[in-house]
Amino acid sequence: MINKVILIGRLGADPEMGTTSQSAKFANLSLATNKSWKDKEGKKQEITTWHKVKIFDPRLAETVEKYAKTGTQLYIEGELDNRSYKDSKGNQRYVTEVLVPRFSGVIRLVGNSKPAAENTTAAETEDKPFTKF
Repeated sequence: MINKVILIGRLGADPEMGTTSQSAKFANLSLATNKSWKDKEGKKQEITTWHKVKIFDPRLAETVEKYAKTGTQLYIEGELDNRSYKDSKGNQRYVTEVLVPRFSGVIRLVGNSKPAAENTTAAETEDKPFTKF
């Protein structure tokens, strides 16, 4: 069986860092992806989807902490995980996350950290290869 997720998006905030009980670093990311289309009247429509990403590989987490900031565009390979928990009021909550596991996850910096609208030309960002962390 295969559980694989590939996302290319921009960070909505700086990575949130944490440490496991075994003193290994991990990172939590908020990644935005966009989808656009034209409606029946020909007007451009766009929707943004926010993804919770957890990086459990300490080396990738440290690299993300060092190089990725709000607005950075990232390529992420991981796996989809669904979990539930009870909040402080006893309500059942459900969360879907992308997990970047140890040893098998991939994160790459794509282009530059400026939003696409600020780039001087589209060709500039399209010609840049992925930079692997």
